[in-house]
Amino acid sequence: MFFSVLLITAAIGLALVYSRSPVYRASASVLTVKPKAVDTRSAEADIEHVAIQGRLLLGEELLGRLSLQLEDAGDGLIAGLDALRNMLSVVPVPDTNLLELRAEGADPQQLQRVVNRWAESYEVFRAEEIEAATGRTTAEIGDQQEQLAGKIERARAELLAFRQANEIVGLERGENRALASLKGLNQSLNKARDTLIEARARKAAIDEAIARGETVVPSEQKTQIADLRLAVQRGQARLADLRQRYTQAYLDRDPDLKQLPATLREQERELQSALRIAKATVADEASQAVEAARVSLGVIERKLIEQQDAVQQFNESYKAFKALEEDLARLERLHADNSERLAQIEVKNLQKYPPIQIVEWARVPTRPIHPNYERDLLIALAVALGLALFVTWLVEYLSEKSSASAATPQIGVRIYAGDQAPALAAAANAPLPHQPAAAPPLQAPADLPVLPRELSGAEVQSVLAALDSTTSGYAALLLSGVSPYELALLHANCFDRTGGTVGVPGAGARRLAVRSDVWPRLDAIIGDMDDAHLKLPVAELDLRLRTAAERARVADPRGVTALALWHTYVVFLIRQGIDVTTLIARVGNMPPDILDTLLHYAPPGGHRPAGGIDFTYPALGY
Repeated sequence: MFFSVLLITAAIGLALVYSRSPVYRASASVLTVKPKAVDTRSAEADIEHVAIQGRLLLGEELLGRLSLQLEDAGDGLIAGLDALRNMLSVVPVPDTNLLELRAEGADPQQLQRVVNRWAESYEVFRAEEIEAATGRTTAEIGDQQEQLAGKIERARAELLAFRQANEIVGLERGENRALASLKGLNQSLNKARDTLIEARARKAAIDEAIARGETVVPSEQKTQIADLRLAVQRGQARLADLRQRYTQAYLDRDPDLKQLPATLREQERELQSALRIAKATVADEASQAVEAARVSLGVIERKLIEQQDAVQQFNESYKAFKALEEDLARLERLHADNSERLAQIEVKNLQKYPPIQIVEWARVPTRPIHPNYERDLLIALAVALGLALFVTWLVEYLSEKSSASAATPQIGVRIYAGDQAPALAAAANAPLPHQPAAAPPLQAPADLPVLPRELSGAEVQSVLAALDSTTSGYAALLLSGVSPYELALLHANCFDRTGGTVGVPGAGARRLAVRSDVWPRLDAIIGDMDDAHLKLPVAELDLRLRTAAERARVADPRGVTALALWHTYVVFLIRQGIDVTTLIARVGNMPPDILDTLLHYAPPGGHRPAGGIDFTYPALGY
């Protein structure tokens, strides 16, 4: 059967692999920009330009030219546009300006001819396109130059007229009259302020000198005052000398000397009058100087305000002038740029140095791109081998005869022993007193739920003997019907030693009767409790139970857990024939599939009454 299926399948696979026609590919590489000079950098990759050239290569016009060339060369079968589009493709080389021209088909030599003719047609097409574009560009630039020349002339005339109308003398701001006048007025204003300050200071000094009684004389009267003082001093000196030399009577008899005191007094009065006039003159001159400086300052300030308005108007005009000047400069730059472009176009010889280059011409392909005969052959052989093995196994499986007895019940449970692979554990171990004998091991169907390990009575007794007092109390609760997940709900008020019961709160609230010989084990955990809940986590409890099982040399100590102890107690009750209602009232609710699986441990013959069930696990009495 194996070799028959293998040969037939291999033959079919080989036929499928080699019945497919080979497909070859010829390709050529084209640089879509002008090749770089030796002393210049390569052009940057232009994705948009490459995409446009790819469209042109597959466009109607270029493929039409290629079709005509192929018809002339005798390749009429592939000369149609649809046939060419199906055969040809353009693939851009990433991050470059290169395009790969590809053709795929069954005839390698024909593919080479098609790709090379395609590249040649593209080269001629680009040359014609560049020539036409050059003529169009030159004409457009010429028209632009004429328009720009007219605009430049108009802009220059407008700039000159605006400059004359607004009295803009020079290109610099400081060269114009308005700004120069403003600058002169600012300087005059500063001088007028200094003059006013000096005049006020001089007037204050003169007023203080007059107040102190000092002599104040104008410059032009100083000579006159000096002469009067000199005449008075001379008269006083002569009169004093005469009075020392002569008596008054003598002086009174001389007509000339008699008039001397009167003359002196007249001179003194003239001197005092001249001094008063000089003082008034100096004070008036100081006041007039202050007033003149103040009036001059006011006039300059008014003129400065007027000139500032004129300067603001000039600034606006100057801005407009600069804008016109910038427009003219922009037009002149455009004119110069266009002239440069025209010169460049005339200098470049695009026919001698075309804007593209065929980097690599197409060669005759020697290997097909697909199918991959070697790979497909290996796949066909592997499929043939796998199918032969599968058919052989299927035939053997369907031809097997079941040797199992129909009367043997196919029930049981799957048991995990620690972290070992799930194995079928013994349904019962060595029984303790009052514990029914276990049923023989049965083959468990694969869809039964996974249950914890069931410990034998001897194993439970050995583990309890190796436990400390606190952990032994927890184990006693598990072997009395309290599940591991309900331990955290217990607190001091749950234990009633007088009534001999333990109350279990939560969703499965119930009260469990505990025999008096079990309470000594519970005293170890009750004595350390107040109103708080039990504090030993289930993970810590499992670790202590596993350590005790290792010390007691129990087989597979990793399977000794809190859940295993509780499961052992549940199976202990079921093996006695307890009914479901009484079982749930003792150990709490369980999922239906778990309960159905556990009921497989029930003995034949129906349920026993609750009074005939021993609810105390035998190992707790030792």
